Amino acid sequence: MSLASVVPSTRASPAFARDPAGSSRRACTRHLPLGGVQVRFACGFARRGARRLPVALAAGGDAVGDAFVTEGSTNVKFPRELIVSGYTGSLVILGTGYRDKFFVKVYAAAFYVDYSLGIDTEQWKEKIGIESFDPNSVFDSIFKAPVVKSLSIILVRDVDGKTFVNALNDVIARQIKTPNAEEESSLSTFQNTFLGRNLKQGTSIYLTWLEPSRMLISISENQDPSQVDAEIKSATVNYALYDGFFGNSPVSPSLRSSSAQLLEALLTK
Repeated sequence: MSLASVVPSTRASPAFARDPAGSSRRACTRHLPLGGVQVRFACGFARRGARRLPVALAAGGDAVGDAFVTEGSTNVKFPRELIVSGYTGSLVILGTGYRDKFFVKVYAAAFYVDYSLGIDTEQWKEKIGIESFDPNSVFDSIFKAPVVKSLSIILVRDVDGKTFVNALNDVIARQIKTPNAEEESSLSTFQNTFLGRNLKQGTSIYLTWLEPSRMLISISENQDPSQVDAEIKSATVNYALYDGFFGNSPVSPSLRSSSAQLLEALLTK
């Protein structure tokens, strides 16, 4: 299935734009079956002759209609394409997974990358400097390259802010044993964003990595990342967080596995 078909055309109100890669793209605002909330998508049309992203291969879950992918273990629905606050481009889903703790599922997660991956694979290979496919080196290259990516986390049970931030702090601590002043400041911002919050089941958290030293945090009760709640300005903290999901010992092996599967299909052809 191509990206051009992932969003139905009925009842959409498109605004056409031209992206830097030369493809026509339209931003569609639609009311879709996620509790009646409004979700924004970019309905993409790849330029002639370019490979389109086979999104149906992504995520390790079943497709829901034309606009969503279901994470199979939690039945959480993620939009195939997403626009987040703080970035005007479109992101496309690359994989889904879940995290459990003591055999209890805590959240579902999805990994999104810049839409251009599905339009011009050769350009992506050049951006990340890939020559042969190895999941560890590819993820490492993506995180160091100027490629926008976002982690979407949807809670499947109530979690207090302190518990959630402590879990992510443990992930970061694998890479940063003794934080310097910049890292301490970013870790403090990260912690204060979640402390004192009661994160209810269904709460969505978006960790959008725009560039090495800029990660935006958005927290939403209805899967609509319409505002930025915090900005993390440490490249090492940002890298450590993503390494916890896609490094050698990921907290969600299913997310890493499904993302790697589609990346391999895309980048080795």
